[in-house]
Formats: sequence, C-alpha cells, structure tokens
Amino acid sequence: MKNMAVCNYIISLLGLLISACIMNAASEFPLEFSVNGPGPGFWPFSLGAALGVAAVILFVYTFLHKEDLSQTRVALTLPANRRVYLMMGVITIYCVLINLLGFYPASAVLIPIVMYFMDYHDKKVIALTTVCTIIFIYLVFGELLHTQMPQSIFLE
Repeated sequence: MKNMAVCNYIISLLGLLISACIMNAASEFPLEFSVNGPGPGFWPFSLGAALGVAAVILFVYTFLHKEDLSQTRVALTLPANRRVYLMMGVITIYCVLINLLGFYPASAVLIPIVMYFMDYHDKKVIALTTVCTIIFIYLVFGELLHTQMPQSIFLE
C-alpha cells in the first residue's frame, strides 16, 4: 500500500505528461478561429491545457497538505480496481491502434470492448451502437466539419 501523497505526485506527473502529448498532437491541427468557429485542434488543445492545469492544482494541493495525505493509505491491488486497470490497458492499446489502423477501425474495435467490459452483453445493441457511433462521428467531423481523422501509418 502506498500513501495518498505519493500517488498524487505520480498522478500529477502523468497528468502533465499526457497534457503535453495531447497539446502537441492537437497543435498539428489548425487552432485559429475562422468564420466557421475554432479550428479542429482548438478543443483538444484546450482539454489538454485543462488537464495540465488540473495536474498542477493537484500537485500544489498535495504539497500544501502532504502531512495529512501521507497518513492516508491507498490500496492499489484491490480486486475492485481490476476493471480500472483493464480499461487503462484498453485505452492504451486503442491509442496504438489509431496509429496502426486509423481512427475508424480502431474505434470499431474499442467501442464493443468498452461496452463488454462495462457488463453490457447484448451483441445486437453493441453492434448497432458501434456502427451508429462511427457513422455519427464520420458525418459530423468528417463531412460537416471537414476534419481529417487519423489515418493508418500504412496508408500514408
């Protein structure tokens, strides 16, 4: 078991690292405002910045309350945490698959897996949700907003 202060410092560091990665990836898309509104990179960049701010706030809070937080123990190995760790692994694999397969095929793999892990097992609803979600994303982002979704590295 670890104490809460150590866990908070680790989460702050990971949050800053992920924030930097998100903002870096979003900066490859246009960020500026046009007559149609913000560029496609604006909101992901903003979310990355918000994550960075939250990580800094957590770090400062932990630093100011480290005596109290050092007394609080965190049990990382509880069986109840298994689903969280599984989802973290699935999201990590999804990020890799986006680069290998492209956004749409990776999402077609992710959505059913997430639904299954969340204890939803109706195969017809899972399939319908997957297809409808991907079609919706394609229509809104691909056609309406003209956003280029990540492509497979094999197609570049």
